Amino acid sequence: MLCRQFTSIHLLLMLISLSLAGVWTGAGTAMAQQATSAIDRDTLRTGDRFTYMVRVEGSIRFNAVVYPDSADLAPDFLIRSRRVERDGLGDTLTYELTYFGVDGEAVPELRAGLVRGTDTVWVAIPEVPFGYKSRVEDADADLRPLKPIFPFFRRWWPFVLLGLILAGIAAWLMYRYRQNLIPDPKPVVRPVVRPEPFRNPLDDLRRELDRIQYAYGEPHRLSKQFYTELGDAFRSYFERTYHFPALESTTWEVIRDLKSNRAEEEIVELSSQILEEADLVKFAKYEPNEAACKNVMKNARLLFARISDGDRYRIAVLRKKHEDEQKAKVSEDNDYDLG
Repeated sequence: MLCRQFTSIHLLLMLISLSLAGVWTGAGTAMAQQATSAIDRDTLRTGDRFTYMVRVEGSIRFNAVVYPDSADLAPDFLIRSRRVERDGLGDTLTYELTYFGVDGEAVPELRAGLVRGTDTVWVAIPEVPFGYKSRVEDADADLRPLKPIFPFFRRWWPFVLLGLILAGIAAWLMYRYRQNLIPDPKPVVRPVVRPEPFRNPLDDLRRELDRIQYAYGEPHRLSKQFYTELGDAFRSYFERTYHFPALESTTWEVIRDLKSNRAEEEIVELSSQILEEADLVKFAKYEPNEAACKNVMKNARLLFARISDGDRYRIAVLRKKHEDEQKAKVSEDNDYDLG
């Protein structure tokens, strides 16, 4: 309680000082460009959401402002929302962030770009220190005493000699077997190669979602397995459809690759929500209730509907590529048989 009061007073004093500094600057002939920053708490844990505020003075004299984005804050911080408010002296930028680090000490120093024509002035946004608190309680583990070293038999040459003798006997028997018992090889008749049917990633994703929903009648009792399989279902779909290693990537990397592949904004947003919640259950020991599990399955069905509509062209391209590869493979095998 004391920590929250101290943080609120700190933010209030910062805003008052920024206002006074802006008034003083406005009295002069020119405005200086400077930036200040603060967060709404002193201690963060993995998975915490918090508010990060940035004040840039003198930005109104420029045509545009380039603020930090997710690439500048990744991978420890994920932007949930961003809001800009402008007054007569400058801009106030409010971020809603989620912290995914494990031993951080501060929101890093960032930069804001003030654009006028073809020139850009970069203003440093100072770092904001905080304390990190782990979600996992440390426990001292008792170490077992080391076992005594087992004395191995030092005379190894008899075993080597025996191995050589047995290898020689086996080679001789194999030679006699091949000379007397193996018949002449018959010509191998290759079967007719037929094209493999195309496996639609959307059909596989739908079947996997149906299996997960019916397999976990009460998902909150096995929340870790439920969220893991649900997240892997979408990761497998993205890996097959968008061609990047989604199963081996972090959530931030998956979202980055979806954006770079020009996925629809709603698909990116729903994927971020589902995968972030799965990360909290798997790594931050978050225990969702029954309502949370039903809601994430509802979001999964909604994401499947958006994917079915938005990825129709991608699926058609995959189908055409598969059919062309199968035609080339069948033609190659038939030419080999004729030869």
